[in-house]
Amino acid sequence: MISATILLIAFLGTMGLVLENAFRSSALAALNGRLLQQVYGLLSVTDDNDMTVLLPPALTDPLMNQLGSGHFGLVLDAREDLVWRSQSAMDLALPSELVIALGENVETGVPRTGLVSDGSGNLRYLAYRVQWLGERHTGLYDYVVMEQSTLFDAEVEGFRNRLWGWLAGIIGLLMTLQFVVMRWGLKPLAAFTRDLEAMTEDGHRALSGPYVQELAPLAQTLNRLVDHERQQAARYRTTLANLAHSLKTPLSIIRNALTMAPPKGRAEDHRTEIEVQITQMDELIAYQLERAVIASTHPAKDQLHARVVLDRLNGAMRKVYRDKVVQAEVRGENFALRASERDIQEAWGNLIDNAYKYCAGTIQITVSKTEQRILLRVEDDGPGIAEASREQVLQRGARLDTRAPGQGIGLAVVSEIASRYEGALSIGRSKLGGACFDLLLKL
Repeated sequence: MISATILLIAFLGTMGLVLENAFRSSALAALNGRLLQQVYGLLSVTDDNDMTVLLPPALTDPLMNQLGSGHFGLVLDAREDLVWRSQSAMDLALPSELVIALGENVETGVPRTGLVSDGSGNLRYLAYRVQWLGERHTGLYDYVVMEQSTLFDAEVEGFRNRLWGWLAGIIGLLMTLQFVVMRWGLKPLAAFTRDLEAMTEDGHRALSGPYVQELAPLAQTLNRLVDHERQQAARYRTTLANLAHSLKTPLSIIRNALTMAPPKGRAEDHRTEIEVQITQMDELIAYQLERAVIASTHPAKDQLHARVVLDRLNGAMRKVYRDKVVQAEVRGENFALRASERDIQEAWGNLIDNAYKYCAGTIQITVSKTEQRILLRVEDDGPGIAEASREQVLQRGARLDTRAPGQGIGLAVVSEIASRYEGALSIGRSKLGGACFDLLLKL
């Protein structure tokens, strides 16, 4: 707005100066043309005798015959002596500047113009040197016609006042129109800005619009950017929660190993177990950091064996829950599968950990393979999960039993991994009396 106003004032100001100079030049050319016409008029009534040229005392131009009219006519000879003056110039002293200017060696028939002062004001003159070749007399003469500069200056000043007055009015009108147009034109931008503030301060999910055609693509781009950033932030929060949940098991094993330090066991065995768990924790951290940065749905696949993974997870849970008497039975063949080792350990480990935590003393773990699908069934003899609550426990942070330690993350993590592998996690009633978890993965 300010820049446009400055440019407008600069443009119109420059245009005003150009127009003023153009008018001044035009008015001066018109004045000189008029003075030249008067010189031609003097020449038309000039006669001569044996001594000099003769002009009538009264001319047809009334301004030349009236004192104080501001229009004067003079004729000077080659010695710059006054030969004739109009009646209007009877009280005019011959300006010395004019005499000096006329004394210059110039060609005949060439008009000369200038500005001189007579003591009371400025006079604009036109001098025209002629070579008089009469029947009785010859000689050089300067015909001079003068006009008071106040008349010309008043004309230029009047135009200047009118010009700048109009330009000032135009500038004011254009600034008003510009303000109105910009307020109207920027109205969609103001609404866009308010929606941005509402999205940042009031928690609006997106820029809803509608917006003008020019702002619609920007709104769509910003919505995509904000949605991406929110997904990234949610992924970071989820990753931190998953990492904290994943580290519980190795930390529990390390704590138990330290508790069972000599003389309850060999120091070398405990040291090896702690190193294994530390390595697993390091892999967990790297895995979760990778998932936080890369939002890929196609994790890298490793060559795994089902029973080896289950036996390792079951052995880890025995160490975590060493103070609880649990009879765990693992069933199924040791078939090969290709999947992300961290995903399989995370999903199967959470289900087995959940069974150990809530069982009364018996767990059955069954793994089977049909074509490209792997089914893991984990059953326990615990209190089970009511049918009305089965959807709730799959939500992140949802817990039915607040007395047991946990954050309500494990089953949500399993459900998320299942969705990445085009599978599903279902909850039912076990024949042992407790909960039955079926995890189906497409590998």
